[in-house]
Amino acid sequence: MKRKLICLVIVAAVLCALLCACQPNNGKIKIAVGFWPEKSQTSDIAMYEEWKENFERDYPQYELVAEPYQYSPETVAAKGNTGNLPTIFQTYFTEPASLIEEGYIRDITEQVEELGWLDKIDDSMRAQLTVDGKLYGIPRDGYGMGLFINLDMLYSLDVITKNSDGTYNLYDEEGKPLYPTTFDQITELSRMVVDNFNDAYGILILSANKTGGWQLANMGWNFGTQALEVNENGKWTAHLDDDGMVKALEWIQELATEGLCFPSTSSNYNDWPAKVGSNKVMMAFVGNDALAQPITSYNFNKDDFAFVPMPTGNGTDRHALFGGTPYVFAENATDEQVEGALRFLKYIGRSPETDEIALDAMEKGFTVARQKGMPILPTIKAWKDQEYLAIANEMENKYVNVNYEYFKDFFDTIYDMRRDEEPYYCQDLYGLLDNAIQNVLANPTTANPLAQLQTQNNQFQSRFLDRVK
Repeated sequence: MKRKLICLVIVAAVLCALLCACQPNNGKIKIAVGFWPEKSQTSDIAMYEEWKENFERDYPQYELVAEPYQYSPETVAAKGNTGNLPTIFQTYFTEPASLIEEGYIRDITEQVEELGWLDKIDDSMRAQLTVDGKLYGIPRDGYGMGLFINLDMLYSLDVITKNSDGTYNLYDEEGKPLYPTTFDQITELSRMVVDNFNDAYGILILSANKTGGWQLANMGWNFGTQALEVNENGKWTAHLDDDGMVKALEWIQELATEGLCFPSTSSNYNDWPAKVGSNKVMMAFVGNDALAQPITSYNFNKDDFAFVPMPTGNGTDRHALFGGTPYVFAENATDEQVEGALRFLKYIGRSPETDEIALDAMEKGFTVARQKGMPILPTIKAWKDQEYLAIANEMENKYVNVNYEYFKDFFDTIYDMRRDEEPYYCQDLYGLLDNAIQNVLANPTTANPLAQLQTQNNQFQSRFLDRVK
């Protein structure tokens, strides 16, 4: 009986092997691309299909597989714990440390060195993607936080004028900005908006999905806060209740008490394009990588907005929170998959290469963006290689389709103003600061900003910073 059972097992194994051999298996190295466009993005999909065809023609040992994945700290564990993350996907600059700790992404230093790219990465971005001397990602691009302003509304308030050609003039006779450069000026402009427009507000204050805390951190720096996480004798200490943070939250409280900000206790980063795009608010703090959204989603006129540097709260400090989007690689990706995924970046114009393939890809990206009616602005580059920068900037200037006068102050100052996000548990920090903002917005006349921040500071210290070794 035992011998018969063994024979049956052997027969079953042989049949299984034969069946597997009949399944489609072309012997190629598969690369799951997590940043592939979603189905609704038809023009982008067509562009990526063209790039895929070019890559697989030149590297026939590979097969690219579309596997769109929208990263979030809340959902990554479901894929990471089961080994189902795409080979390459996008995340935030704040995330590599936690993704490494959880075993979700891998070191790519050797592969990047072999391509000759390691020393071409922007220094700040490289530092944010390096842990214990090893590189864990390739930057796609960077962003700096600034102030979005609806120029049509600002013009209606007689704060700015128009030139003879119909463009807006953002400077006085001495060349000084007419747009707000301080938080107090934002308050004054917000009062003018409420007094002169029906059902409109000066600014949108975010407070949900960790976006409010993300922006409050930047506000705190600009009111004088030096750091929210401080290494004191080898121990990391939270300073969410720093005096500058209190002043920043008090500024939000003032707006809410006077009804100057949009009346919501749960606005997030998906809400600002609709609010500015429909003239519900005149101003919003955003990253320069998101400026196209009001235009592409809400038909906002690309010639009716400016993007200017972050204001100062104390008359001295002016910082722009600097972050970005890196490509990272699943922990279970093989060396061959990593090498292929890196090489594919050239085919989509996201590498420091400047050969014909790379330039054609960059140009393709610009032409599709133009066809979609997107505003094309300068970008904060991921690479510092001078040959690359000269070519990339020349091509970018060819396609810029907005009035650069409305953006030049931001791009002229961002490299001096940029400041990296806090080093540990940054997304958790933002979530706790959201709570403080929500409480102030919900109870503007009774909330105590200092008490709110002390509560969140204690939570951040005990739940997160105390875990840092």
